[in-house]
Amino acid sequence: MTRTYCSEVLALAPTPRAQSKSGDLSDVGTGRPLPQVKVLLIAQRVDGCFLERFTKRGELVGDTQHETLDEAMHQAYSEYDAISDGRLCPDDADPLEYIQAQSDL
Repeated sequence: MTRTYCSEVLALAPTPRAQSKSGDLSDVGTGRPLPQVKVLLIAQRVDGCFLERFTKRGELVGDTQHETLDEAMHQAYSEYDAISDGRLCPDDADPLEYIQAQSDL
């Protein structure tokens, strides 16, 4: 069973601090602008927690895998200056649509 926590990015960090072990967010440090992340989802699965980053149009920017929910949340807070409180998304809702409906994206 997957549980998904949804958050909105309220303020971006002044400089990108994201570095994924898996190579995601590879534009960091290349001089190319990163797509603006607006929605964060943390999917809690049996094989770990996955922090997924999306633009306001629902495009996946990148994801990272973490062993615990706390580690995934710590990563999110280290990358973005302000994040809305995470909400547990209802099982019958699309997480991305749910968080967008809860805010003024």
